[in-house]
Amino acid sequence: MELLLAIFLAVLTGIVAIAFYYEHPKAEIPHGISERQKLYALHYCINFGFGLATFLDKVGIISEVDLLRIIMETIPPFKDKRLLIKDLRFERVKVRIYQPKTSINSQRRGILYFHGGVGWLGSIRAYERTCRYFCRKTNSVVVCVGYRLAPEHPFPAQFEDCLTAAIHFLRTAQDHGVDPSRIVVCGDSSGGTLTAAVAQALVNRRDLPKLRAQILIYPFLQCVDFNLPSYQQNEKVPILLKERTLVLGLKYVNEDLCLEELFKGCHVSEDRRLKYQKWVSPDYIPLEFKTRGYKPSPIYPPSKQICEVFESMFDPVFSPLLAEDSVIARLPETFILTCEFDVLRDDGLLYKKRLEDHGIKVTWCHLQEGFHGTVFLALFGRVVGFRSGTKGLEKIVNFLRLIYICTPALPGHPVVPATTAKFLPPLACYPGRARPAAGAAAPRFWLQPMVTIQPGLQGRVGKILEKLGICNDLTILRVALDGIPPWRDYKLLIKDLTVYEVPLRIYQPKSPPTGKRRGILYFHGGAGTFGSIRAFERICRYMAKKCNSVVVSVGYRLAPEHPYPGQYFDCLNATLYFMRNLEEYHVDPGLIIISGDSCGANFATVICQILLNDRDLPKVRAQVLLYPGLQGLDFHLPSYQQNAFVPMLPRKMVIYFCFRYLNRKPTVWKDVLQNCHVPESMRQKYKKWVSADLIPDEFKIRGYIPPKPASYKPEVHEAVKEILGITFSPLLAEDSIICQLPESYIVTCEFDVLRDDGLLYKKRLEDNGVQVTWYHSENGFHGILAFFGYGIFSFLSGNKIMDSIVNYINSL
Repeated sequence: MELLLAIFLAVLTGIVAIAFYYEHPKAEIPHGISERQKLYALHYCINFGFGLATFLDKVGIISEVDLLRIIMETIPPFKDKRLLIKDLRFERVKVRIYQPKTSINSQRRGILYFHGGVGWLGSIRAYERTCRYFCRKTNSVVVCVGYRLAPEHPFPAQFEDCLTAAIHFLRTAQDHGVDPSRIVVCGDSSGGTLTAAVAQALVNRRDLPKLRAQILIYPFLQCVDFNLPSYQQNEKVPILLKERTLVLGLKYVNEDLCLEELFKGCHVSEDRRLKYQKWVSPDYIPLEFKTRGYKPSPIYPPSKQICEVFESMFDPVFSPLLAEDSVIARLPETFILTCEFDVLRDDGLLYKKRLEDHGIKVTWCHLQEGFHGTVFLALFGRVVGFRSGTKGLEKIVNFLRLIYICTPALPGHPVVPATTAKFLPPLACYPGRARPAAGAAAPRFWLQPMVTIQPGLQGRVGKILEKLGICNDLTILRVALDGIPPWRDYKLLIKDLTVYEVPLRIYQPKSPPTGKRRGILYFHGGAGTFGSIRAFERICRYMAKKCNSVVVSVGYRLAPEHPYPGQYFDCLNATLYFMRNLEEYHVDPGLIIISGDSCGANFATVICQILLNDRDLPKVRAQVLLYPGLQGLDFHLPSYQQNAFVPMLPRKMVIYFCFRYLNRKPTVWKDVLQNCHVPESMRQKYKKWVSADLIPDEFKIRGYIPPKPASYKPEVHEAVKEILGITFSPLLAEDSIICQLPESYIVTCEFDVLRDDGLLYKKRLEDNGVQVTWYHSENGFHGILAFFGYGIFSFLSGNKIMDSIVNYINSL
């Protein structure tokens, strides 16, 4: 017995040595990956697994594929008492359903997950951790599909199973407590391929609810060009080596072809090459992705024999990137995750471009240190997981959270994407002559040109400078709003840091605390296009000192350089970081306040709504909303009429910056101003929440005239449909969400077009039993706090607002 054991160990050692000698040296670990040694060890283990599987298959002990499946399933996680997990069949397809045990007052989102594994590896059990994570973190019902695997079940059986499961779930969603209008399909690697193919197959199904979104995690999407920049640059980067990609792919489709011929592109006929070059070409890869050693490949003549064998691989079921424009144009909102050190990186980049070219909203997450498989490994603990995978998981969860409060489709209208970001008015004026309203703090409006630049001049100067190639109007606004930095404050400890690429500035009183302090998150205003941490330095310092609190000012990235809804992702990431590190800043978990002004108040509102269902985080104590913009449904409310020409925010400027934020040309701005973008069905649905009839009479005496109903124009709706989403218009969130919100403090200003947004939200909160403290500035105007702390240039009304905020926070 001992002899047999010794022989077995010797043979095993030989296999390890052979695997190391022949396979491991082929790997190249890029210097851009910080955890290089861990990836080096992982690559070695994977090669050992493949070598062992090949050896045992040849000696007849166990087949190669069976051993690899066993290895991939690893050790299952412990039982999770927070989830209800059950195995079912959707018709003939095995599925596992994960449901949170916590009860909610509304239907949940549904996530269909198609696992990776090149169609012949992977299983429900292998992806148990991933599905549990998404279920817990997003409070969703997750369905993991156990589709049949090759080679026992040849391609396209995998696609057929996934499509069958998707159709069944769409039809029976309500039986599982899922809102049919909030179903998301998701998959990684080859599961990303199946996700894209299923989403395409469903676009013409009028008998089924529309998919809310698709999530593609480093997907394989085309077999036309295996010499794209990412294939060249990452040829020998673990886990998915270039050669291994093709070997596994050929096993999936049960074909045996010469790899060299495929690398050269000899499988693509001349006709197909000409047809697909408009979609698959290195020319469409941004230049920044070609700097790492890319060389254009020569074109080789096609092989007729190989072309015939490979014919079926050009079907969009196998290569979704090759679908026709008529299909691509009808796909749902999409989240794409790509990794810098992945041969499949450029597949994701090309699909992103195709979708965006057809007007599909795409949220793109690129992991600079990521490699193929990093998201899958992230949940196996610190020993196996990588930081890039953890970051990718958080980005996906944030995306799902943002579409949690989406608007269901109305009859005859598409679902409005909830992740499209909300424009909120800036501290600026309409280009033209602005006149102060009677009763407003008129004597000081002459200060406006000194602090924010008179908008008409700003617009004209901006256009001139833009034509000269110097800068544009937004640059001028950003520089002007930054103002003069204040003197150093010796009472505060101020430090800057960056979290998930989001700049933060943290203000902490130097005085020793008697106990744990409050924590205040502040999101600045500026229409999502300007404003900065520096511009709101005085406000944050004042709150930190007067409230004896830790204040975190969030420098979210600005549009149009960083497209919406990136601002929400940045604010959410900053909030999650702070909530998970309260002990470091000596903050009481029961005293977290989320605040903001103007569009920052919109961000604060949305973040509070998103966090309601996250059981792993502390509850928000209060939200502080300073002259917030909360709806894009009605631009003819009394405050919009009465303050149409009042600085700092005339009514036309609201629409102007809305288009700037959405990065659209303002071709239909006049129609939007007349509410022509709102379908009648939506108008009727939301009039119970957004209507001049709900504004108290004392706010209508200053010249309000009920407008004539505007005619709906579908082309206008299509141009700005994002502003009707719940992320843009959190005032439209369902009662089941509003009733759970924390105690609220709302500031409105009499001479502000956004005044009535605050009044309507105040009413909604109070109608749902939420405690509201309301402060109305009789002489205030939009953006008045931008002048706070500038001595003689500040306004008495602004000082009173700040004092009221401090008194409220200190009362908590």
